[in-house]
Amino acid sequence: MIPRDYQRAAVDAAHAQTAAHGNTMLVLPTGAGKTAIAGFYIVETVERQRDARVLALQHTDELIEQNQSAIANITGFDTSVVKAARNDWDSPVIFGSVQTLARENRRRDMPALSHLIIDECHRAAAPSYQAVIDHARGMNPDIKLLGLSATPGRGDGRSLRKTFSNVGYHLKIGTLIARGLLVPPRTFTIDLGIEDELAGLTSTAGDFDMRAADKVLNRSVLNETVVAHWKEKAADRRSIFFCATVEHAKAVAAAFQAEGIVAQTITGDMPGRERADLIARFDRGDVQVLTNCMVLTEGFDSQPVGCIGILRPMLHKGTFIQAIGRGLRRVDPARYPGIVKTDCIVLDFAGAALRHGSLEADINLDGDDTPKDNGPWKTCPSCEAELPLGVSVCDFCGYIFTREVGEKSVLSSFEMTEIDLLDRSPFSWVTLHADGRAMMASGFQGWAGVFCDGTLWHALGQPKRGAVRPLAIGTRVQALAAADDFLRNTETSTASAKSKRWLNDPATMRQIELLLRAGHKTNGMDFGLSKYAANCHLNFRWNRAAIMATVLKDMPRSAA
Repeated sequence: MIPRDYQRAAVDAAHAQTAAHGNTMLVLPTGAGKTAIAGFYIVETVERQRDARVLALQHTDELIEQNQSAIANITGFDTSVVKAARNDWDSPVIFGSVQTLARENRRRDMPALSHLIIDECHRAAAPSYQAVIDHARGMNPDIKLLGLSATPGRGDGRSLRKTFSNVGYHLKIGTLIARGLLVPPRTFTIDLGIEDELAGLTSTAGDFDMRAADKVLNRSVLNETVVAHWKEKAADRRSIFFCATVEHAKAVAAAFQAEGIVAQTITGDMPGRERADLIARFDRGDVQVLTNCMVLTEGFDSQPVGCIGILRPMLHKGTFIQAIGRGLRRVDPARYPGIVKTDCIVLDFAGAALRHGSLEADINLDGDDTPKDNGPWKTCPSCEAELPLGVSVCDFCGYIFTREVGEKSVLSSFEMTEIDLLDRSPFSWVTLHADGRAMMASGFQGWAGVFCDGTLWHALGQPKRGAVRPLAIGTRVQALAAADDFLRNTETSTASAKSKRWLNDPATMRQIELLLRAGHKTNGMDFGLSKYAANCHLNFRWNRAAIMATVLKDMPRSAA
């Protein structure tokens, strides 16, 4: 598996900053592959330090299962789990529940750890996390702490500075959208005539008073209006609505049900099995609308979500971004056949987008925060945290850095984004036709390509000794990103097309013979065709029927 360039930069920063400071925090949006970054960091740590003992800390059983499976696939290591009914510390890599390890008696068997990795590390200021961290540091004062979060600054009044002194790497959500790795949001701010009432809400415990918000928002006439706006703008989409209270969430679900829409409410006190069943039904499309009271902001991943409804005020931008992030993942068409998702509709009924700024406004301002010089760090003048040079807001205290006059953004246009994506790819991409509507790249374990049906771009891949399968449907950049990811997952760095110079040698006579036999129009004496390009053309010719059948079949243009 080949990491994306920013994942490589994040892992390198994690090694460097933990070596220099004993700790660091990586800030990357939902969908950036934080679990993969943790996996690359773990495998390199264990390879470098034979006696390494790594504990990855999570706050839910679902995250333990997800992370254990994903990281085991990356590392190939045996792993152990410590949670309610399990107490296995035998492996070099352990996945632990913070709720379990917060109990003193469950920490007695903990060995001395060399590394502690904290998922969703914005939670690390809580007493339960601090108990585990303090115990681990007590056993090994030189322990290395790595935290990962999409939104570290949650505004709950608790500082992370006791645990983390620096941000090793920071990637903005707009960068991933620009690169086609996330879909862009399309935000509608809808006036319900209650702005004055919402403006009068007071904050409590780090957020607005939701009981007071419920009194403003939870009215039958408003709930009916919400459904009407949804039917107008997103009726074909699977949707999640974030509400002020559980009672509000149930009332909104009832308003959808009254219109014949299958809607359900998910709550924090719902039994685990029942909650998992509801999420599975939503993921299958048996339920179209899920309402909740901030239950689905973390650890929830359903790619078909095509609409996010904001029905509660959000004091902090991190909360807003977490909610919107539930709808920005790309759809795997092999897993969800018939679903095409090129954007996510955001219906904001509570003024959150106006308060924090629409995410679209940030897209063209967000550059790539990969360090580009020998001095990539700066110090926050407010809290003195060490931060990457490119950040505009301190993740610890919220200090806003002013942008230098004349400073230019990276990836500010479609053309630049595509060129940058192709340049960063470890594989060479071959344009198959003069009209530019087909491109392919090959590895030793498979090939990937992008093909235009006249409207949308389709990313397809074929692993060695496997069938052609769809990877993504969307814009050209989104398709290229998915195709590149497919090859990164199937190949190793030593097998990348750009690393093998002999692939640029002239095509062999055998390749040219096969191309002519397959109907490829080329001059048999044209030695300008490389071995690699000839291989891509051959893969296209040999799989043309399967490619055309996949690209041209009638696909519903729906994100529902």
